[in-house]
Amino acid sequence: MENQALERLEAIRKRNADRGWVNADLYRLLYKPDLYEVAYQKIKSSPGNMTAGVDGETLDGFSYDTIAGIIHSLRDESFDFKPAKRVYIPKANCKMRPLGIPSPKDKIVQETIHMVLEAIYDSPHGPFFLDCSHGFRPNRSCHTALREFGCKWGGTVWIIEGDIKSCFDEIDHHVLTSLLRRKIADDRFINLIWKSLRAGYLWKKELRSSLLGSAQGSVCSPILANVYLHELDLFVEGLRQKYEKGEKRKKNREYDRIAVNRFRMLKRSGGVMTPEIKELTKRMRTLPSVLLDDPDYVRVKYIRYADDWIVGVTGPRSLAEQIKEEIREFLKNELKLTLSEEKTYIRHAKTEEANFLGTRLRIDASNTAQPKIGHGRSAVGRRFRRRTTGYQPVLKAPMRKLIAKLHQNGFCRADGFPTSKGMWTVLPVDQVLNLYSMINRGLLNYYRFVHNFGRLARVQYILQYSLAKTLAHKFKVSMSKVFQDHGHNLAFRLELPGGKVKEVEFWLNRDWSVNTNAFSTNPIPPDYLAWHKNLRTGSKLGFPCLICGSDDKVQMHHVRHIRKMGQKKPTGFLAVMRALNRKQVPVCEGCHQKIHRGEYDGIRLQDLAYDFAAKRP
Repeated sequence: MENQALERLEAIRKRNADRGWVNADLYRLLYKPDLYEVAYQKIKSSPGNMTAGVDGETLDGFSYDTIAGIIHSLRDESFDFKPAKRVYIPKANCKMRPLGIPSPKDKIVQETIHMVLEAIYDSPHGPFFLDCSHGFRPNRSCHTALREFGCKWGGTVWIIEGDIKSCFDEIDHHVLTSLLRRKIADDRFINLIWKSLRAGYLWKKELRSSLLGSAQGSVCSPILANVYLHELDLFVEGLRQKYEKGEKRKKNREYDRIAVNRFRMLKRSGGVMTPEIKELTKRMRTLPSVLLDDPDYVRVKYIRYADDWIVGVTGPRSLAEQIKEEIREFLKNELKLTLSEEKTYIRHAKTEEANFLGTRLRIDASNTAQPKIGHGRSAVGRRFRRRTTGYQPVLKAPMRKLIAKLHQNGFCRADGFPTSKGMWTVLPVDQVLNLYSMINRGLLNYYRFVHNFGRLARVQYILQYSLAKTLAHKFKVSMSKVFQDHGHNLAFRLELPGGKVKEVEFWLNRDWSVNTNAFSTNPIPPDYLAWHKNLRTGSKLGFPCLICGSDDKVQMHHVRHIRKMGQKKPTGFLAVMRALNRKQVPVCEGCHQKIHRGEYDGIRLQDLAYDFAAKRP
């Protein structure tokens, strides 16, 4: 099958490097089957796709016939999104967040819409979104947003920590579609997005309409929210241009006076560092070379990640208050959103801490100059030492919140004392070790850049001893016996079928040095077209039946996990899928029904119709 849709997407990306380009005839792009192949390949392995929608269906049974049916309904414009199943998940503040679970066909169509919108608004040839936006964008993340703060917010005096009330739930559909029309001149494509927004949701068997908001759980929701909040980015950029003044800060006269005296003394001494010159050098390093509170120098900075944002002001507090008020009015009048007054703070950056993306932010106000590696980089990329007299960004991990989160999830008491994770004692040993290692590695990798990284050893300690207590609980021995038999890193040697031995252990971090440049970023964007082509050609969709080799009515058999939680060894056809290490396999309609009836529970790999790892037979 040709890659017509992918070639068209690449053409759209190139044309949208021109910010004024308006896109037409997008709806016909949704008639291309290869677009749905890529969409299916992108979302097929998520466990959530085996959660049934309101129609009771999952992604199990997806096939080319499914794609053909979707395209047919799009051609005659009879396609309608089904209401999402509404569930609630806990938030960090102990409140509940509404989440919509769409039906599988809806997810596939939403993913194709997302791919088209991403080609329009986030082209690597020149994105429509501004650089200050970091949420749900290719090659951008929480780390790129925090790196921007760490690298560019030095000297900031005030930080406005913004919060929008129920942003995703309060998006006005009419405002959103009017914004989309600035870049899209295709009523049928806009109407399809409108249908997805107005599909409604099912709560306690009651169908409720969705007159506002973009459902969290929808594949399109993140990029639609970015389109909506892009207007806020533009507004704050206008405020920056309006209020910024002064090209440079005024020079610090005291610093210049000491520098002149030092130069004269050094010249008289013939370059010899006398005790008097050394003393002047120390005094210079405790002073900034410019006036940090220069009233004629004002700067405004801004970072947004989804609906979380901060504004930095180098200037008087009155200006920070004025900017906050103007943002509140803009959100209310233009975007129909409400700024949460009780959760929006103006922090003095040098004496208070702001919270952003799970990290505590402030500006170092100390007067001690400690040269640090990594704060400077030459034109050829060479790192060098550069003195700093404070007023540099400081990022810290919120230790109290992290320990409270571990307590909430059952790893420790409220005071941080490790406890056994009783619910995990029924799991296999390797799975328990992998779960604990995953949590430890994830937290430490996320906070690797913070200035208090050494304190995260407490988090590792809690997880390590919680794991030891869980294993002691599982094997009904003492915790000291677990450490005595398996060492500090709790290493196990497990025997597998066939006489093989598998070694597993708890992942322990050994390096607790501070590395303020350890952000996980990918500065080189991938080849979009080649990546999507690989996704499509790598799919097993359309292969013959894995069991009987038939090409008739082939569909994909899906499972949520290739290993059932709580079982050491999967049973039935799941054992074959685990041996293949696949969550989806192609089978004909007849064999698919037999799998669900358990008629293939005893099948072996050598009984399959072909080598699944090979190319299309």
